[in-house]
Amino acid sequence: MYTMYLLAISSARREIYLTNPYFLPDERMEAALLAAVRRGVRVVALTPGKIDHNVVRSASRRGFGRLLEGGIAIFEYQAALLHAKTMVVDGTWATIGSTNFDNRSFAVNDELNLAVYDTPLAGRIAKSFEEDLAHATRVTYESWKNRGLKAKLLEVFVFPLESQL
Repeated sequence: MYTMYLLAISSARREIYLTNPYFLPDERMEAALLAAVRRGVRVVALTPGKIDHNVVRSASRRGFGRLLEGGIAIFEYQAALLHAKTMVVDGTWATIGSTNFDNRSFAVNDELNLAVYDTPLAGRIAKSFEEDLAHATRVTYESWKNRGLKAKLLEVFVFPLESQL
């Protein structure tokens, strides 16, 4: 799954729509996403505004600064608990399955995704993604930087656990 995600991100030419409740890209994945932005690819990540594991949310949000500064648009879904795991690349390729965007799913867990090269199906997943954005709040660099002291402290405390998430 890790290699598939890297190849899909590296091949993107227009847009990457990524929905994932556990959004913790490692250095290589982060570099691939930021390289896509530098190539002119619009990269949009939809993450949960509400989550079942605050430790994961804190670890995820800790890394938002570099991604936001690099031009990645990050949204937090507000309507309900977000558990979808999808990615659409250029409206023609998509994956949907159980893989979280974290080290645990990529290296430890047994995960299963379906990947398709099919414009109509990828288009339907992209349309759902865009509809979900209507129920999400955009995270700006300024709002991330000005998050509360409690959030920043929790991010520091979860840092040692990040490689296990």
